Amino acid sequence: MFGRQQDSKKSTAPAFGFGSSNRDGAAKVFLTSEHAKALYGLEGPGPVYDLKSSVGRQESSKNETAPLFSFGTADRFSKQGATSAKQPAPGPGAYAAGSSIGKQGDSTKGNSEVFGFGSSTRTGAARVFLSPEHAKSDFGKCSPGPSVYSGKSAVGRQPDSKKENSPAWVFSSEHRFKYDHVDRAAHVPGAGQYNTIGSVGPQAESKKGNIPRFSFGSSNRDQRTKVYISADHEKASYGMASPGPAAVGAKSSVGRQSNSKNPTGNAWSFGTSKRLVYQDGLKAPGPGAYD
Repeated sequence: MFGRQQDSKKSTAPAFGFGSSNRDGAAKVFLTSEHAKALYGLEGPGPVYDLKSSVGRQESSKNETAPLFSFGTADRFSKQGATSAKQPAPGPGAYAAGSSIGKQGDSTKGNSEVFGFGSSTRTGAARVFLSPEHAKSDFGKCSPGPSVYSGKSAVGRQPDSKKENSPAWVFSSEHRFKYDHVDRAAHVPGAGQYNTIGSVGPQAESKKGNIPRFSFGSSNRDQRTKVYISADHEKASYGMASPGPAAVGAKSSVGRQSNSKNPTGNAWSFGTSKRLVYQDGLKAPGPGAYD
């Protein structure tokens, strides 16, 4: 009762499956008339049309076929030697009378309808597009039947994310009468076969924390002072790499200032005159020494 029904009295139930078509093939599938309107012109050949003449037989059944006339090429008078005589008319049996059913050779006669038994199979007839409403009644007829699907078990892990994974149980393949610890001990390597990693330093296992490891550095003090540790640590090193007072031509804060922002203060200096200049009078000649 699932899938395509051979009996026309039974309705065919829809059958769904995962399609294997690509995007180009899926774009050609008819969904609805509204969806088909959005695709008008995408599959068209473009402006390269082979226009048919409006005179003569029309390819489209919507266009009326107009009468077509031409000049005949037959000889009016048969030639018999040097003389010409009128050709006798053929008898009634000489005419190939066409059937009055079907297409008429005379344009003045209407073409009557012709019916026959079609040679197409049901599969080919099902692909003929009649109307959007008729196409809706054929949904699912070309889908595979239930036996074609590879049904997944409802027990255990589900490939569909919308379905909840239910518990799954299986019969174990282990021997019933065999000690488990004896079998494990036969396959477990001994204590000397392990490559033990040191507990000091970087740990290969992420569950173990790395213990700090210290060593004596080989850097000198000049290189060590250039290593940045933190902002607070740098505050303690302010001025260590700066040139000393003797290397910079620092101006004295006493006296004339070269910077216009600093006021020029009073300047004092030690004089260059002799200290005992006033004691020279002690060596002056006495009153009796004058001439």
